[in-house]
Amino acid sequence: MDKSTTYQKWLAQSRKGFLELCVLSILHRKGTSYGLEVLQTFEQVGLPINEGTLYPLLNRMFKNGWLTSEWVTPSDGGHPRRHYQLSDVGTELLPQMLDTYRSNQKSLAQLMDIK
Repeated sequence: MDKSTTYQKWLAQSRKGFLELCVLSILHRKGTSYGLEVLQTFEQVGLPINEGTLYPLLNRMFKNGWLTSEWVTPSDGGHPRRHYQLSDVGTELLPQMLDTYRSNQKSLAQLMDIK
């Protein structure tokens, strides 16, 4: 297996969990959001992802019970949008995931300083 393939596999795995944490964080801050708005939020913070990544991620998180959703029709009569919110499970998971992420960051920083 070449280095590029190995890196791409590692990147896909590490990004999956990180994006789940990001989605939970976005919904915690916003309360509710729909897919395009989540995409725009990712872009605003310099973490662009595409729809082909986001929508399966939202669907998996919903199926895992981390999110709830409801269809909302905009007041201007546009197309209904599926708005996502944290479920009770997602609300409980977020601080645990954040603690683990921060702990991992700290450990990596310490490992990088070892001589």
